[in-house]
Amino acid sequence: MWPVAIVLFLSVMLLVPSYAYGQTSAITLLDTFGDYKKGEQIFIFGQVSQVSPDLSVVVQITNPNGDLCQIQQVKPLSNGHFITDTAPLSGRICGLTGNYQVKVFYGEFTKTSTFQLLNEKSQEKSTLDYYDQGTNLIESKINIIKEITSQNQIIEFEDRLNQTKSSPNDAVLKLKNIYTDLLVLYFDESDALDVGPKFRPAIQTALESTKNLVDVSILDVEEAKKIDKQIFDAMFYSQIGDDKNTIGILNDAYVQIINADPQKIPTQQSLTYEELNSLLLNLMTKSNSIMSRPLQEQLGFIFARGTGPIYSEELNDLVDLLTKARTLDATLKSNDKLTSMIRAEWDVLRESLLVKESLEKFLEQKDKVDNLYAATLLLRNLDKVDRFVSSDDQQSELATLIEPRLNDLLSHLGSATSPDDIISVKQEILDMKNVIEISSRISSTIEFSKKNNANPQLVDSFESLLDQVKDANSLNEILNIVSEFDSTINELREKRNPLSVMKFDYEKLKTKAELQADYDSLVTINTALKAINTAIDLEKGNPNTNKIDKIEVLLSWASTNESQIKTKLDSYTKDAYKIRAADILQRAKSIENLAELGTTHNRFLPGYADFTSSLKERLSTVRNLVTKNDLDGADNLVRDLSAEWQQVSKKYADDPFGSDVGYTVDEIKRIEYRKKLEQISNFATRFYNADFAEHSTKFEQLKQNAYDLVDYGNFVDADVKIKTLRNFLSENLVLNNKKIIFDISYEPEKEIWIMSGALDKQVMGARQNLYLTVYDMDANIHSTLKFSDTRQGELFTQWYAPIEPGLYVVTLQWQDVQASQIVDVPEKSSNTYDSDDLKNVDMAREFEELQSFIDAFGSSGYGANAAKFDPVISEIKTALHNKDFSSASAKLSELRGLIERYLPTRAPNAVIEAYVQDGKLYLSGAIQKTIAFSEDIYVDIYDQKGNRVDEIPLKDNASGYFNQVISKPYLAGTYVAQLEYHDLTVSDFFHVN
Repeated sequence: MWPVAIVLFLSVMLLVPSYAYGQTSAITLLDTFGDYKKGEQIFIFGQVSQVSPDLSVVVQITNPNGDLCQIQQVKPLSNGHFITDTAPLSGRICGLTGNYQVKVFYGEFTKTSTFQLLNEKSQEKSTLDYYDQGTNLIESKINIIKEITSQNQIIEFEDRLNQTKSSPNDAVLKLKNIYTDLLVLYFDESDALDVGPKFRPAIQTALESTKNLVDVSILDVEEAKKIDKQIFDAMFYSQIGDDKNTIGILNDAYVQIINADPQKIPTQQSLTYEELNSLLLNLMTKSNSIMSRPLQEQLGFIFARGTGPIYSEELNDLVDLLTKARTLDATLKSNDKLTSMIRAEWDVLRESLLVKESLEKFLEQKDKVDNLYAATLLLRNLDKVDRFVSSDDQQSELATLIEPRLNDLLSHLGSATSPDDIISVKQEILDMKNVIEISSRISSTIEFSKKNNANPQLVDSFESLLDQVKDANSLNEILNIVSEFDSTINELREKRNPLSVMKFDYEKLKTKAELQADYDSLVTINTALKAINTAIDLEKGNPNTNKIDKIEVLLSWASTNESQIKTKLDSYTKDAYKIRAADILQRAKSIENLAELGTTHNRFLPGYADFTSSLKERLSTVRNLVTKNDLDGADNLVRDLSAEWQQVSKKYADDPFGSDVGYTVDEIKRIEYRKKLEQISNFATRFYNADFAEHSTKFEQLKQNAYDLVDYGNFVDADVKIKTLRNFLSENLVLNNKKIIFDISYEPEKEIWIMSGALDKQVMGARQNLYLTVYDMDANIHSTLKFSDTRQGELFTQWYAPIEPGLYVVTLQWQDVQASQIVDVPEKSSNTYDSDDLKNVDMAREFEELQSFIDAFGSSGYGANAAKFDPVISEIKTALHNKDFSSASAKLSELRGLIERYLPTRAPNAVIEAYVQDGKLYLSGAIQKTIAFSEDIYVDIYDQKGNRVDEIPLKDNASGYFNQVISKPYLAGTYVAQLEYHDLTVSDFFHVN
């Protein structure tokens, strides 16, 4: 039983929540932010805690209006430090006065900071200012050097400095060169400390990085000196106040360091912790496991303590060893001498592994397993060559060339006594394998190239190689052809762009082709993107050589075609524009004509005139988009209008008076949703029972909430609410009986229902009949079933039952006792939501939150000012119903203003005021006291969802006054600050933009 116990134990351990292995924030920023003047330069310097070779740091700066001011993507150094290029704080977007937000992204991690741009213009320094400061800097350095060295050694630098005074041309550049040469010879750590705090960390990091790269022999001394000279240049410019040159040179230095020590993406990615959990459990539950019970218990303790990440390397090695062990178990079946030798060694090694009681001891044998595994793979290839030579087919000439070498090799291996003897002839085996595969590789590549219209010259070169294979007279000649073919494939890879770049370029071309409706180019672009995505997937796995050959041919074709497609799209002419614009305008006119004709016949139908009027307005938008050259937007809109016309006009034709308000796309959706809700309501009425009485009020609330969501056009949440209603009925509308316990579940994959349970029988030992009836939502009998229990009163049966979506009541009759269960066969989700639906969701959710917020924290204030609130609330509902986002947004802002003005709870003997300014929460107020002494008081902060997000401890003075500033960011929304003092409660509302 112990294997089962171990598995169960590990299964429980795998339920440890994912946050147990979570990571903390991985980005640290140098806090050089604060107040800036217009025209100044800003840069971002920071560090990521863990460097991932395939990730870049993305830095985004937004202005006070939320517009994107700057976005940059940079690679971090191997130690995680990064620096961005300069971003000038000037112009129409980046020169606005106010608070700017800096967001840094690295994989799934983000870091946010802010700075303020003042309404002041920075004073630009003149060349003379730079010269004076540079001169002072060099003189200061020379004076320091004089104290530690002889006068003769610095005469050259003094002469060069004097020459700059007499020759002002390029004086600052010459000063920079003098300073750099001084530091090359006389650099001291104090020189870096003289740099201001704004640039010092970036400069110190760069210097330390080059030193470390030299220490570990990645960078030679001469190359390191070149980079150090760049860093010294940056030090010079930073100390004379030239930020722009400082940042630019530092960026160049960082790029040089990254190029010297690039982060390579490993060819084989390590398994994630979740993957290891799943894979190890799978391996351990299989029969004939080679892990001992103590080893499995050790693994169980590792997972139980949540220390798996510490052992990630060992666990990866364990998975590799177990996988290879299973391969050895499965493949060593042949009885030839070499296989028998490996099998004998594996049997001995396998027995030794079975008694290893710790992970460390178990993995000590990994090298031996690797050797046996490598030898086994080589024997597979050798067997493949042997079978090829032994066969009598069209390749007999090639077989004749290989046979002598194969016989020599087999003769040599006849005396093999260990797997190492097989591994020692690895290259010879692989050479013969490559020889027998080369014909099929080249042939399949030629066929694939022709099918995909690859470069004809490339196809000719492959055909020439194939002819050479056929005419070859020796094995060495064929091996040379294999090498030449591999070189051709490698050359294709080297000539093309990296996959990420190709994908980025083709996605840009796709956007342009869609805009121009160039469908021929789109076909080519989609084919290329498919090939690129396939290649990206192949890089993650272990593809065979045939796949690599074909994909490189296809990528070469894609790389060649990219420039041709770009040229074609760039040459988009005015005539082509006119042709496409004319097509759009003609389609718009056709819809308009249909609307006019429809109005003539249907003007008296409910809502028809409003529908056609709205359609015509949006057709005018189509024409305006064409005028603005936005053909893509116009094309998409006219397609949507065409689909809307067909859908709504068909509904009017099928059921002219089916809606009192008429039909629109949204109204048709509302009708369908109301039908679903009505069906659920009728279902609850038909199968109502006494047990449901206590749940009926909650059911009515859920149902009304769903109807409100439908009215608002919030179809996304309406779908969720309908599922909630179905689940609610499934759980609470059942008929319970103390004498029957049973449960029914639906298995969607097998399309069967499974029932199990028990009866409270007074007399055991006899079977009794039971009768089961299935009712659909309309109370119609769908099916019946008669069966018997066991002698002990246990129930179990399964049968093919309804698979159509809906709620089904299953009634079980035993003697005069009856009980029921409800089974929900869910609908297959087929709803699609357009952008307006999704936009409506956000506004509708905020409206609902504000309504519940009013109920929770301002009911008395609302009652006294209902005349002010109700019209605004009504207008929001109408705007949401009509998807008038502009009006809805304006009225929501108005409602927030009413909340802040009229809903705070006031009292004559206490007051509190709360507001947010510059990202800080200001709290102040007073409490009237009978005794003058200071007290601890607490203010609770609730968000508009009703959640308490903060509890702020305060201390008033002896007179009862309090005042505090909280530097804590709050998410956008409406909040209430609530102060409770004995039996007194006062509040104030504030809004965060």
